Amino acid sequence: MEKGASLGLVESWTEWDPLREVWVGSLEHKSLTPPQEPAVARKVACYQKYNWPLRNGFATDADCLAEAKIQLDGYVKVLKQEGIIVQRPEPFETQEAVQTPMWSVDRMSGFTCPRDLFFVAGKQVIEAPMSWRSRFFEHLAWRDLLMSYYRSDPKMRWSAAPKPMLLDESFGGDGEERTIRNTEIFFDAADSRRFGKDVFFQSAHTANDLGREWVRRELAAQGTRVQDFHFESQFHFSHIDARLTPVDEGLCFFCSMDRPTPEMIELFKENEWAILDGGVREDCRCTADQCAPGIHLNVLTIAPKVCMVEKNERKLIKLLGEEGVDVIPIEFSACYPFGGALNCYTLDINRQGTQKSYFPSLDEKAERAAAKELLSEKP
Repeated sequence: MEKGASLGLVESWTEWDPLREVWVGSLEHKSLTPPQEPAVARKVACYQKYNWPLRNGFATDADCLAEAKIQLDGYVKVLKQEGIIVQRPEPFETQEAVQTPMWSVDRMSGFTCPRDLFFVAGKQVIEAPMSWRSRFFEHLAWRDLLMSYYRSDPKMRWSAAPKPMLLDESFGGDGEERTIRNTEIFFDAADSRRFGKDVFFQSAHTANDLGREWVRRELAAQGTRVQDFHFESQFHFSHIDARLTPVDEGLCFFCSMDRPTPEMIELFKENEWAILDGGVREDCRCTADQCAPGIHLNVLTIAPKVCMVEKNERKLIKLLGEEGVDVIPIEFSACYPFGGALNCYTLDINRQGTQKSYFPSLDEKAERAAAKELLSEKP
Protein backbone atom coordinates (compact mmCIF):
# COMPACT_ATOMS: atom_id res chain seq x y z
CA MET A 1 0.00 0.00 0.00
CA GLU A 2 1.31 3.42 -0.92
CA LYS A 3 1.18 5.54 2.21
CA GLY A 4 -0.25 9.03 1.78
CA ALA A 5 -1.28 11.68 4.26
CA SER A 6 -4.69 10.02 4.53
CA LEU A 7 -7.62 12.06 5.74
CA GLY A 8 -8.69 8.96 7.61
CA LEU A 9 -12.32 9.71 6.75
CA VAL A 10 -14.76 7.91 4.48
CA GLU A 11 -17.44 10.12 2.95
CA SER A 12 -18.66 10.52 -0.62
CA TRP A 13 -22.20 11.20 -1.82
CA THR A 14 -21.92 11.96 -5.53
CA GLU A 15 -19.74 11.40 -8.59
CA TRP A 16 -18.86 15.11 -8.91
CA ASP A 17 -18.23 16.75 -5.51
CA PRO A 18 -14.59 17.89 -4.99
CA LEU A 19 -12.37 14.82 -4.71
CA ARG A 20 -9.97 14.63 -1.77
CA GLU A 21 -8.85 11.00 -1.53
CA VAL A 22 -8.96 8.19 -4.08
CA TRP A 23 -7.90 4.60 -4.55
CA VAL A 24 -6.21 3.63 -7.81
CA GLY A 25 -5.87 0.04 -9.02
CA SER A 26 -2.76 -1.81 -10.12
CA LEU A 27 -1.69 -3.67 -13.28
CA GLU A 28 0.79 -5.80 -11.37
CA HIS A 29 0.16 -9.54 -11.93
CA LYS A 30 -2.32 -8.72 -14.71
CA SER A 31 -2.56 -11.69 -17.08
CA LEU A 32 -2.84 -11.46 -20.86
CA THR A 33 -4.85 -14.69 -20.81
CA PRO A 34 -8.53 -14.25 -19.84
CA PRO A 35 -9.79 -16.53 -17.05
CA GLN A 36 -11.78 -19.50 -18.29
CA GLU A 37 -15.24 -19.05 -16.81
CA PRO A 38 -18.83 -18.48 -17.99
CA ALA A 39 -19.12 -14.73 -17.32
CA VAL A 40 -15.83 -13.84 -19.04
CA ALA A 41 -16.76 -15.94 -22.07
CA ARG A 42 -20.06 -14.07 -22.35
CA LYS A 43 -18.34 -10.68 -22.18
CA VAL A 44 -15.84 -11.58 -24.91
CA ALA A 45 -18.62 -12.86 -27.16
CA CYS A 46 -20.69 -9.72 -26.55
CA TYR A 47 -18.07 -7.27 -27.76
CA GLN A 48 -16.46 -9.22 -30.58
CA LYS A 49 -19.19 -7.84 -32.85
CA TYR A 50 -17.98 -4.24 -32.54
CA ASN A 51 -14.50 -4.67 -34.01
CA TRP A 52 -13.36 -1.20 -32.97
CA PRO A 53 -10.88 0.32 -35.48
CA LEU A 54 -7.36 0.60 -34.10
CA ARG A 55 -5.62 3.96 -33.70
CA ASN A 56 -1.85 3.67 -33.34
CA GLY A 57 -2.41 0.06 -32.36
CA PHE A 58 0.18 -2.09 -30.63
CA ALA A 59 1.79 -5.05 -32.36
CA THR A 60 1.06 -7.35 -29.42
CA ASP A 61 -1.12 -7.38 -26.33
CA ALA A 62 2.06 -7.50 -24.24
CA ASP A 63 3.21 -4.21 -25.79
CA CYS A 64 -0.15 -2.68 -24.95
CA LEU A 65 0.11 -3.87 -21.34
CA ALA A 66 3.61 -2.40 -21.01
CA GLU A 67 2.32 0.98 -22.22
CA ALA A 68 -0.72 0.68 -19.96
CA LYS A 69 1.54 0.45 -16.91
CA ILE A 70 3.30 3.65 -17.97
CA GLN A 71 -0.04 5.41 -18.51
CA LEU A 72 -1.37 4.27 -15.15
CA ASP A 73 1.70 5.66 -13.41
CA GLY A 74 1.17 8.94 -15.27
CA TYR A 75 -2.46 9.05 -14.15
CA VAL A 76 -1.44 8.66 -10.51
CA LYS A 77 1.11 11.45 -10.94
CA VAL A 78 -1.52 13.85 -12.30
CA LEU A 79 -3.96 13.01 -9.51
CA LYS A 80 -1.30 13.87 -6.93
CA GLN A 81 -0.45 17.09 -8.77
CA GLU A 82 -4.11 18.05 -8.39
CA GLY A 83 -3.71 17.72 -4.61
CA ILE A 84 -5.62 14.43 -4.36
CA ILE A 85 -4.43 11.78 -1.91
CA VAL A 86 -3.85 8.46 -3.69
CA GLN A 87 -3.87 5.01 -2.10
CA ARG A 88 -2.94 1.74 -3.83
CA PRO A 89 -3.64 -1.98 -3.23
CA GLU A 90 -1.32 -4.79 -2.19
CA PRO A 91 -1.39 -7.12 -5.24
CA PHE A 92 -0.55 -10.81 -4.99
CA GLU A 93 0.02 -13.62 -7.47
CA THR A 94 -2.93 -14.29 -9.80
CA GLN A 95 -1.66 -16.88 -12.26
CA GLU A 96 -2.53 -20.03 -10.31
CA ALA A 97 -5.93 -21.70 -10.06
CA VAL A 98 -8.20 -20.76 -7.17
CA GLN A 99 -11.20 -22.65 -5.86
CA THR A 100 -13.98 -22.87 -3.34
CA PRO A 101 -15.91 -26.04 -2.40
CA MET A 102 -18.30 -25.17 -5.26
CA TRP A 103 -16.03 -24.36 -8.22
CA SER A 104 -12.53 -23.62 -9.47
CA VAL A 105 -11.12 -21.17 -12.02
CA ASP A 106 -7.73 -21.31 -13.73
CA ARG A 107 -6.56 -17.81 -12.68
CA MET A 108 -7.64 -14.56 -11.06
CA SER A 109 -8.45 -11.45 -13.06
CA GLY A 110 -6.14 -8.89 -11.42
CA PHE A 111 -6.45 -5.77 -9.26
CA THR A 112 -7.19 -2.97 -11.70
CA CYS A 113 -10.62 -1.71 -10.68
CA PRO A 114 -11.60 -1.01 -7.06
CA ARG A 115 -14.70 0.73 -8.48
CA ASP A 116 -16.09 -2.72 -9.31
CA LEU A 117 -15.45 -4.12 -5.84
CA PHE A 118 -16.68 -1.34 -3.54
CA PHE A 119 -18.82 1.73 -3.59
CA VAL A 120 -19.04 4.49 -1.05
CA ALA A 121 -22.50 5.72 -0.12
CA GLY A 122 -21.89 8.58 2.27
CA LYS A 123 -19.95 7.16 5.21
CA GLN A 124 -20.70 3.55 4.29
CA VAL A 125 -18.54 1.25 2.17
CA ILE A 126 -20.46 -1.50 0.37
CA GLU A 127 -18.35 -4.52 -0.56
CA ALA A 128 -19.81 -6.22 -3.62
CA PRO A 129 -20.19 -10.01 -3.87
CA MET A 130 -18.92 -9.96 -7.49
CA SER A 131 -20.29 -11.97 -10.40
CA TRP A 132 -17.06 -13.46 -11.80
CA ARG A 133 -15.33 -16.43 -10.19
CA SER A 134 -11.96 -14.92 -11.12
CA ARG A 135 -12.79 -11.84 -9.02
CA PHE A 136 -14.14 -13.66 -5.96
CA PHE A 137 -11.00 -13.00 -3.87
CA GLU A 138 -9.93 -9.71 -5.48
CA HIS A 139 -11.09 -7.67 -2.50
CA LEU A 140 -8.27 -9.12 -0.39
CA ALA A 141 -5.74 -6.81 -2.07
CA TRP A 142 -7.62 -3.90 -0.48
CA ARG A 143 -8.35 -5.47 2.92
CA ASP A 144 -5.52 -3.86 4.90
CA LEU A 145 -6.37 -0.47 3.47
CA LEU A 146 -10.03 -0.83 4.40
CA MET A 147 -9.06 -1.89 7.90
CA SER A 148 -6.93 1.23 8.30
CA TYR A 149 -9.97 3.42 7.55
CA TYR A 150 -12.16 1.36 9.86
CA ARG A 151 -9.73 1.83 12.71
CA SER A 152 -9.22 5.57 12.15
CA ASP A 153 -12.78 6.63 11.30
CA PRO A 154 -15.36 5.82 14.02
CA LYS A 155 -18.24 6.89 11.75
CA MET A 156 -17.34 4.57 8.87
CA ARG A 157 -19.70 1.67 8.18
CA TRP A 158 -18.49 -1.35 6.21
CA SER A 159 -21.03 -3.79 4.80
CA ALA A 160 -20.26 -6.87 2.73
CA ALA A 161 -22.98 -8.47 0.63
CA PRO A 162 -23.44 -12.25 0.94
CA LYS A 163 -20.92 -14.07 -1.21
CA PRO A 164 -22.69 -16.04 -3.98
CA MET A 165 -22.02 -19.73 -4.56
CA LEU A 166 -21.41 -19.04 -8.30
CA LEU A 167 -22.70 -22.44 -9.35
CA ASP A 168 -22.84 -23.40 -13.02
CA GLU A 169 -26.61 -23.02 -12.93
CA SER A 170 -26.18 -19.40 -11.76
CA PHE A 171 -25.09 -18.43 -15.26
CA GLY A 172 -27.34 -18.10 -18.31
CA GLY A 173 -26.85 -20.09 -21.48
CA ASP A 174 -26.26 -18.79 -25.01
CA GLY A 175 -29.96 -18.33 -25.67
CA GLU A 176 -30.55 -16.17 -22.58
CA GLU A 177 -30.23 -12.39 -22.46
CA ARG A 178 -28.77 -12.35 -18.97
CA THR A 179 -25.31 -13.62 -18.07
CA ILE A 180 -26.45 -14.32 -14.51
CA ARG A 181 -29.80 -15.65 -13.39
CA ASN A 182 -31.84 -14.30 -10.52
CA THR A 183 -31.00 -17.22 -8.23
CA GLU A 184 -28.88 -15.50 -5.56
CA ILE A 185 -27.50 -12.05 -4.73
CA PHE A 186 -25.21 -10.75 -7.49
CA PHE A 187 -23.87 -7.28 -8.21
CA ASP A 188 -20.69 -5.44 -9.01
CA ALA A 189 -20.32 -2.10 -7.23
CA ALA A 190 -19.91 -0.28 -10.56
CA ASP A 191 -23.54 -1.14 -11.38
CA SER A 192 -24.40 1.93 -9.24
CA ARG A 193 -24.29 5.68 -9.86
CA ARG A 194 -24.54 8.04 -6.88
CA PHE A 195 -26.67 11.21 -6.92
CA GLY A 196 -26.70 12.20 -3.26
CA LYS A 197 -29.89 10.90 -1.68
CA ASP A 198 -30.53 8.64 -4.68
CA VAL A 199 -28.43 5.82 -6.08
CA PHE A 200 -29.34 4.66 -9.58
CA PHE A 201 -28.73 0.94 -9.97
CA GLN A 202 -28.94 -1.31 -13.01
CA SER A 203 -29.76 -5.01 -13.22
CA ALA A 204 -28.00 -6.48 -16.25
CA HIS A 205 -24.94 -8.66 -16.92
CA THR A 206 -23.08 -8.19 -13.62
CA ALA A 207 -26.01 -7.47 -11.31
CA ASN A 208 -29.42 -9.03 -10.90
CA ASP A 209 -32.70 -7.97 -9.30
CA LEU A 210 -31.85 -9.69 -6.01
CA GLY A 211 -28.54 -7.85 -5.86
CA ARG A 212 -30.19 -4.49 -6.44
CA GLU A 213 -32.79 -5.28 -3.78
CA TRP A 214 -30.06 -6.16 -1.25
CA VAL A 215 -28.44 -2.77 -1.82
CA ARG A 216 -31.83 -1.04 -1.57
CA ARG A 217 -32.54 -2.58 1.84
CA GLU A 218 -28.99 -1.99 3.08
CA LEU A 219 -28.93 1.73 2.23
CA ALA A 220 -32.49 2.47 3.34
CA ALA A 221 -31.25 2.59 6.95
CA GLN A 222 -29.20 5.73 6.21
CA GLY A 223 -31.93 7.41 4.19
CA THR A 224 -30.43 6.67 0.76
CA ARG A 225 -32.88 5.53 -1.89
CA VAL A 226 -31.95 3.00 -4.58
CA GLN A 227 -33.73 3.64 -7.87
CA ASP A 228 -34.03 1.15 -10.73
CA PHE A 229 -32.31 2.42 -13.87
CA HIS A 230 -33.15 1.10 -17.33
CA PHE A 231 -31.62 1.42 -20.77
CA GLU A 232 -33.26 0.71 -24.10
CA SER A 233 -30.67 -2.03 -24.64
CA GLN A 234 -30.80 -3.24 -21.07
CA PHE A 235 -28.38 -6.12 -21.49
CA HIS A 236 -25.35 -4.37 -22.93
CA PHE A 237 -22.36 -5.95 -21.21
CA SER A 238 -21.22 -2.88 -19.33
CA HIS A 239 -21.24 -1.39 -15.88
CA ILE A 240 -23.42 1.69 -15.53
CA ASP A 241 -20.37 3.99 -15.22
CA ALA A 242 -19.74 3.52 -18.95
CA ARG A 243 -23.39 4.20 -19.75
CA LEU A 244 -24.44 7.17 -17.59
CA THR A 245 -22.07 9.94 -16.50
CA PRO A 246 -22.98 12.95 -14.32
CA VAL A 247 -20.29 15.65 -14.18
CA ASP A 248 -22.10 18.19 -12.02
CA GLU A 249 -25.48 18.86 -10.48
CA GLY A 250 -27.88 19.12 -13.41
CA LEU A 251 -25.57 17.80 -16.16
CA CYS A 252 -25.34 14.18 -17.29
CA PHE A 253 -24.28 12.26 -20.42
CA PHE A 254 -25.18 8.91 -21.99
CA CYS A 255 -23.81 6.82 -24.85
CA SER A 256 -25.42 6.99 -28.32
CA MET A 257 -25.42 3.20 -28.60
CA ASP A 258 -26.76 2.75 -25.08
CA ARG A 259 -29.64 5.17 -24.52
CA PRO A 260 -31.64 5.36 -21.29
CA THR A 261 -35.32 4.58 -21.74
CA PRO A 262 -37.65 7.52 -22.45
CA GLU A 263 -38.97 7.21 -18.88
CA MET A 264 -35.47 7.63 -17.46
CA ILE A 265 -34.73 10.64 -19.66
CA GLU A 266 -38.03 12.21 -18.64
CA LEU A 267 -37.18 11.72 -14.95
CA PHE A 268 -33.99 13.74 -15.42
CA LYS A 269 -35.66 16.44 -17.48
CA GLU A 270 -38.55 16.96 -15.06
CA ASN A 271 -35.97 17.56 -12.34
CA GLU A 272 -34.16 20.17 -14.46
CA TRP A 273 -31.25 18.01 -15.52
CA ALA A 274 -29.66 18.30 -18.93
CA ILE A 275 -29.14 14.69 -20.05
CA LEU A 276 -27.14 14.71 -23.28
CA ASP A 277 -26.01 12.26 -25.96
CA GLY A 278 -22.27 11.80 -25.43
CA GLY A 279 -21.65 9.86 -28.66
CA VAL A 280 -19.54 6.71 -28.76
CA ARG A 281 -15.91 5.92 -28.08
CA GLU A 282 -13.18 6.82 -30.59
CA ASP A 283 -9.98 5.38 -29.21
CA CYS A 284 -8.87 1.74 -29.40
CA ARG A 285 -5.24 0.63 -29.17
CA CYS A 286 -5.41 -3.15 -29.00
CA THR A 287 -7.46 -6.01 -30.47
CA ALA A 288 -7.90 -7.36 -26.92
CA ASP A 289 -9.98 -4.27 -26.07
CA GLN A 290 -13.46 -5.61 -25.16
CA CYS A 291 -14.73 -2.42 -23.57
CA ALA A 292 -18.16 -0.88 -24.07
CA PRO A 293 -19.31 1.66 -26.67
CA GLY A 294 -19.49 4.19 -23.84
CA ILE A 295 -16.08 3.57 -22.28
CA HIS A 296 -15.11 7.13 -23.26
CA LEU A 297 -17.76 8.36 -20.78
CA ASN A 298 -15.91 6.59 -17.99
CA VAL A 299 -14.25 9.83 -16.92
CA LEU A 300 -13.14 10.80 -13.43
CA THR A 301 -14.77 14.01 -12.24
CA ILE A 302 -12.54 15.61 -9.60
CA ALA A 303 -14.75 18.66 -8.95
CA PRO A 304 -17.99 20.04 -10.39
CA LYS A 305 -17.46 20.35 -14.16
CA VAL A 306 -13.78 19.36 -13.90
CA CYS A 307 -13.09 15.99 -15.54
CA MET A 308 -10.13 13.80 -16.36
CA VAL A 309 -10.75 12.40 -19.85
CA GLU A 310 -8.77 10.16 -22.22
CA LYS A 311 -7.04 12.74 -24.42
CA ASN A 312 -7.83 10.98 -27.72
CA GLU A 313 -11.60 11.02 -27.11
CA ARG A 314 -11.70 14.32 -29.01
CA LYS A 315 -15.42 14.46 -29.75
CA LEU A 316 -16.28 14.00 -26.09
CA ILE A 317 -13.73 16.63 -25.05
CA LYS A 318 -15.28 19.09 -27.50
CA LEU A 319 -18.79 18.33 -26.24
CA LEU A 320 -17.74 18.75 -22.61
CA GLY A 321 -16.12 22.07 -23.44
CA GLU A 322 -19.32 23.29 -25.07
CA GLU A 323 -21.12 22.55 -21.79
CA GLY A 324 -18.62 24.53 -19.74
CA VAL A 325 -16.68 21.52 -18.44
CA ASP A 326 -12.94 21.90 -17.83
CA VAL A 327 -11.07 18.87 -19.17
CA ILE A 328 -7.76 17.49 -17.94
CA PRO A 329 -6.57 15.23 -20.81
CA ILE A 330 -4.97 11.96 -19.73
CA GLU A 331 -3.27 9.32 -21.88
CA PHE A 332 -5.07 6.17 -20.80
CA SER A 333 -6.50 4.15 -23.70
CA ALA A 334 -3.78 1.49 -23.49
CA CYS A 335 -5.33 0.65 -20.12
CA TYR A 336 -8.80 0.05 -21.62
CA PRO A 337 -8.30 -3.66 -22.45
CA PHE A 338 -7.14 -4.51 -18.93
CA GLY A 339 -9.98 -3.10 -16.85
CA GLY A 340 -11.64 -0.09 -18.42
CA ALA A 341 -11.11 3.66 -18.25
CA LEU A 342 -10.32 6.40 -15.77
CA ASN A 343 -13.30 5.96 -13.45
CA CYS A 344 -13.04 2.14 -13.47
CA TYR A 345 -9.49 2.23 -12.13
CA THR A 346 -10.45 4.37 -9.13
CA LEU A 347 -12.63 4.51 -6.04
CA ASP A 348 -13.33 7.89 -4.48
CA ILE A 349 -13.08 7.51 -0.73
CA ASN A 350 -13.54 11.13 0.26
CA ARG A 351 -15.33 13.96 -1.54
CA GLN A 352 -16.20 17.32 -0.03
CA GLY A 353 -20.00 17.38 0.13
CA THR A 354 -23.12 16.37 2.01
CA GLN A 355 -26.17 14.25 1.30
CA LYS A 356 -28.62 16.23 -0.81
CA SER A 357 -31.61 15.45 -2.98
CA TYR A 358 -31.18 16.26 -6.67
CA PHE A 359 -34.56 14.85 -7.75
CA PRO A 360 -37.50 16.70 -6.15
CA SER A 361 -40.01 14.52 -8.00
CA LEU A 362 -38.61 11.46 -6.22
CA ASP A 363 -38.99 13.26 -2.90
CA GLU A 364 -42.65 13.92 -3.72
CA LYS A 365 -43.15 10.31 -4.77
CA ALA A 366 -41.62 9.08 -1.49
CA GLU A 367 -43.83 11.46 0.54
CA ARG A 368 -46.98 10.23 -1.21
CA ALA A 369 -46.00 6.62 -0.61
CA ALA A 370 -45.31 7.30 3.07
CA ALA A 371 -48.65 9.07 3.49
CA LYS A 372 -50.48 6.21 1.79
CA GLU A 373 -48.77 3.67 4.04
CA LEU A 374 -49.65 5.70 7.12
CA LEU A 375 -53.31 5.81 6.11
CA SER A 376 -53.40 2.06 5.49
CA GLU A 377 -52.06 1.43 9.01
CA LYS A 378 -54.78 3.43 10.72
CA PRO A 379 -57.53 1.30 12.33
